[in-house]
Amino acid sequence: MAKYGVGSAISGAISGASAGSAFGPWGTGIGAIAGGIGSLFGSKKKKKKPNKIFSTLDPQQQGLYKDYVNSIRGKGPFGDLYNFDAEGYNNVFDQTIGRPAYRNFQENIIPGITGQYRQNNLMNSSYSGEALSRAGRDVQEGLNAQRSANVFSGQQQANANKQNAINNIMNTQTFAYEKPGPSKPSTIDQILGSVGPQAGEWLADYLKGFGKSGNTPTPPVTA
Repeated sequence: MAKYGVGSAISGAISGASAGSAFGPWGTGIGAIAGGIGSLFGSKKKKKKPNKIFSTLDPQQQGLYKDYVNSIRGKGPFGDLYNFDAEGYNNVFDQTIGRPAYRNFQENIIPGITGQYRQNNLMNSSYSGEALSRAGRDVQEGLNAQRSANVFSGQQQANANKQNAINNIMNTQTFAYEKPGPSKPSTIDQILGSVGPQAGEWLADYLKGFGKSGNTPTPPVTA
């Protein structure tokens, strides 16, 4: 919008008042206002600019957040964060569950079975061999079942952790809209502010005294 002086606003109001006087006092007032405002409009209204978007994370946080997102896809420095480590789990299982179970089989279960058959003079019979075979099979099947159940549980937990991470990403807002600055005064406010109290009083007196002979106020001197 182009800039206009105080004088142009007042002169426009006077011209508008004169033109509107043909329609009576109300026409005078409307003409004065329309003339004053019309003198200040010289260009098309500017389109409102869209609010800008900016990141709420500093550069270091942005880098970590990117790595966090990539980790769900199995990429980046944290690519294994949400993957189930089957090899690592099996090693732990063998050390903490498998070996103790085999040792117990050799040190306790086998001597217990052979001792019973020895007492009954059946140590070399097929019965003792079948009993040992069944006991060994039971130990192995028990370990395999426990291993499989734990692997499945670990994989399910890894998937749940990954799903929670996805939900966190989807629910985390990493940007914000730039807040607009102080709004500029409206065109009417600019008019009233530019003419000042003195001109405003003069315009009021002009409208009140319009039509009375010899009572037309003298417009104020403006810079």
